[in-house]
Amino acid sequence: MDLPRIIAANIDGRAENTRYRQSQFHRLQSTLVENIAEIQDAIRLDSGHTRQEVRAEVVLALQELRAHYVSLSLSKDLEAEYRIKNGKDSADACRGVGIVYITPTTHTLFYSVISALTAALAAGNCIVLELPQTTLVLPGILRNILPDALDHDTFTIVSQRPDLSFMNKALLVSQLSSDAPNGMISPASSRTVAVVDRTAKINEAAEALVAARFAFGGRSAYAPDVVLVNEFAMKPFVEAVIQHASRYLAGENGEARQQQSPPRRSGLLDSIHKERTARILVSGSNWGVVEVQDRESPLLRKKVDEKVLLVHPVTSLDDAIDINASATLAATYAFAAPASAKYLTQFIDSDISWSALPSRGEYPTASKHAIHRSPSKNHARN
Repeated sequence: MDLPRIIAANIDGRAENTRYRQSQFHRLQSTLVENIAEIQDAIRLDSGHTRQEVRAEVVLALQELRAHYVSLSLSKDLEAEYRIKNGKDSADACRGVGIVYITPTTHTLFYSVISALTAALAAGNCIVLELPQTTLVLPGILRNILPDALDHDTFTIVSQRPDLSFMNKALLVSQLSSDAPNGMISPASSRTVAVVDRTAKINEAAEALVAARFAFGGRSAYAPDVVLVNEFAMKPFVEAVIQHASRYLAGENGEARQQQSPPRRSGLLDSIHKERTARILVSGSNWGVVEVQDRESPLLRKKVDEKVLLVHPVTSLDDAIDINASATLAATYAFAAPASAKYLTQFIDSDISWSALPSRGEYPTASKHAIHRSPSKNHARN
């Protein structure tokens, strides 16, 4: 195990040099590009995602790599280093924590690894990546290519958690809900809720929410666990959802999607068949759209990891807010006129909230969003 070398490199400050970090980025990018076909094949084998979904994950991961690389600037770092010598304050000076220990989620594993790894590298840290031994293909490929791409003194991969004597020297960056709350923990295990008001563009809202819920096998941590729909918009919304769902139920060329493994009926749909609190509006093999009718149904408090879109009618904005008053959500998606979206995102407690902003006098499509955080940390970004 290379952990003693990681500790020694951290003491030496090996990863703090800007040119060194830039060199590591170049090597990492070249290695990933050389092996990109093998990586994409592995992702598809492990996940069963479509080629389009696999490409999306790979492109987003490479965009993360580029974004962190361009954040490095030798001239800016030198200016900051010599501020004190030049009689200037350096109030914004910062440096890496030293050693970063990363435990990625298995969902979109490639993106999870690359985004966290490149962020830690750009900040000037030594890095330990935890990849347990599994039957999945991608972890084996990453174990083969990443150590050759990065300096052995500042990067290593382990299959199990080191003892506390090492972990006490590292910052844990974890995307696993099983990890204790020390370090940077972001498992996204809290629920996610979407609200569709009658002032929303119904078709665009349906298209965006179907994509979020049905893509990547329905396993995205930030896919909406329930969609709260104004009762006056329920009928057109459901009709639009069924229309847009058809693209995820067919293959990439329009043919019926082939299963790589024997079809498995959704466990959630099985339980809903026995429920009196909900009814299935439309369903197929391993997917469905379900209306939750009873406000006391446990489905309204469930974290969903299948291709099942739960919808529930609400009478007003306040009604939607009241339903979510008991816990902090991972995310809120507000499809509404700007004033209504502001009201929803202000009073629904979420780690992050997304709402549509007007564009040239009209509401934009669902892909044109701004971020509104909780009231104490409110900001917007186009």
